Amino acid sequence: MIKPIFNRYERKYIITTKQKNELISFISEHLISDPYSEDGKAYTIYNIYYDTNDFSIIRNSIQKPTFKDKLRLRTYTYPLLDDDLVFLEIKKKFEGRINKRRVTMTYKVAKDYMESGVKPTFEAYIDNQIMNEIDYFIKIHKAKPGAYIRYDRIAYMSKTDELRITFDHQILFRNQNISFNSNDGNPILSSKDLYLMEVKSEDNFPLWLARKLSEFELYSQSFSKYGKAYQHYLLGGTTDDYILYHY
Repeated sequence: MIKPIFNRYERKYIITTKQKNELISFISEHLISDPYSEDGKAYTIYNIYYDTNDFSIIRNSIQKPTFKDKLRLRTYTYPLLDDDLVFLEIKKKFEGRINKRRVTMTYKVAKDYMESGVKPTFEAYIDNQIMNEIDYFIKIHKAKPGAYIRYDRIAYMSKTDELRITFDHQILFRNQNISFNSNDGNPILSSKDLYLMEVKSEDNFPLWLARKLSEFELYSQSFSKYGKAYQHYLLGGTTDDYILYHY
């Protein structure tokens, strides 16, 4: 069953390939591979982020307000056919805690809604409630495609709780031809040697993980893929402002 609601903390780290390899070797003793990432293999995630004409949603987000939200259409399939599944997700952050709610539909249904306003209905009450939230977001913001972002991910998860650790690589961005018709783009990270690690948990880290991060002198930092894409490419920023901690 595809889970429609996530409520958790997400902490992010920029790490090197060497750090990634050593961390995977360590966490494999405590976590299992995500079903999408069997045997530690990477899978690819494709996203379209929605915004206003003047990018007010992401501009507000990078100001780090107490509350912020964003909307994206996500798929794990390329090339994408009308009958393939996609996820329409609204993601909210309040005082550091992430709430993500999503509905699942075919690509054709998503296109009919996003391009022609044909709102889908679902059998489950919770799906219709989430769809109403998404519909309100789109209408209040007059949201349209703002950016395409894709990346390769290796993921590990706990068998006993909500702990999840992911490693994202080859994070590419495109602000023209914002569609799933191609999978190319410009890199967001400044080097192919860098990974974005995310630790997702309901509450505090387990002691074994906290000790290892401390041993490696890794400290979480604010990082948004869409935010970095907006800053670096739409505003002409640079990609050399990452904080790296070495061990």
